[in-house]
Amino acid sequence: MRNCCKMRRFVLYWRTRQKQMVVSLKVFDSIEAYAALGHDSHVALGFFDGVHLGHRAVIRDCVGDKDGCDAVVLTFSESPSRSLGKSNAPLITDNARKAQLMEELGADAVIFADFAQIRELDAEAFVDCVLCKALRAKKVSCGYNYRFGKHGAGDTAVLTALCRDRGIAVSVCEPVSVNGLSVSSTLIRELLQRGDTAGAGKLLGYPYTICGTVGSGNRIGSELGYPTLNLPIGEGLAVPKHGVYASRIYAGGGVYGGATNIGVHPTVGANPAPVCETFLLDYDGGELYGETVICEPLAFIRPEKSFGSVDELTEQIGRDIGIIKALL
Repeated sequence: MRNCCKMRRFVLYWRTRQKQMVVSLKVFDSIEAYAALGHDSHVALGFFDGVHLGHRAVIRDCVGDKDGCDAVVLTFSESPSRSLGKSNAPLITDNARKAQLMEELGADAVIFADFAQIRELDAEAFVDCVLCKALRAKKVSCGYNYRFGKHGAGDTAVLTALCRDRGIAVSVCEPVSVNGLSVSSTLIRELLQRGDTAGAGKLLGYPYTICGTVGSGNRIGSELGYPTLNLPIGEGLAVPKHGVYASRIYAGGGVYGGATNIGVHPTVGANPAPVCETFLLDYDGGELYGETVICEPLAFIRPEKSFGSVDELTEQIGRDIGIIKALL
């Protein structure tokens, strides 16, 4: 259970805005680890990348009226689509962020199962071995397009029939729409690629965020008079459109406006991978190296570009900051 403890520490990273809040979510790295508790459960089924409004409806359905059962989210440590070679789409959220969001929705436990361990189970075996025997499920909740079992042969109709025969209630949640658009992880990724972080946040149901530990950069920002916080963007995570954003930053126990550049800063030596760099507005505290910081890119200002000189870059940064101050 070492992974469980590690995950708990990751979840604590997201407590910056919620001081003295009790951490109650239990995180498990296998179905067997949860099964050892011997608890009855209501189970939410899905991968839940982004924990967007559609996912949140499923989890809330699971949490509601628990009647003494644990509200358990059964998901996977890695994307099933990627494991099956069907998709290489980047993820919207890592597992730590997922767990934090699931706890906020009232889940008692989340299981990050190894997809390889159950991918060969047919639909009936999944219901018998996982839902009935291991999780002691009394109710399951899922989305309208949920599929399970070997080769994804089982759909919600199959799940409902199998569970009904075993005394398990099934709740299938209908799609959620916002402004006529059906909420999906695919659409959210597309919005991020366009730089529409505000639109992505509306479909997520919370502000899109980048969280990480402040690292040391090349200090060019400091030399230009605009020192920045440098946050790495996790490998395999979706990266918003490269450019400058007006942002809100949670750092050092405070909340600040920020001018954030997401990209590879081509003018002063391109990075091999995109990073999130933020100049804090009206910040007069000490250095934050090694601290955990949350960045919420709120509005896209302009695309990232290569300037002809450092002076041109410096002048543009000043203009960007003026625009961002007016927005915030």
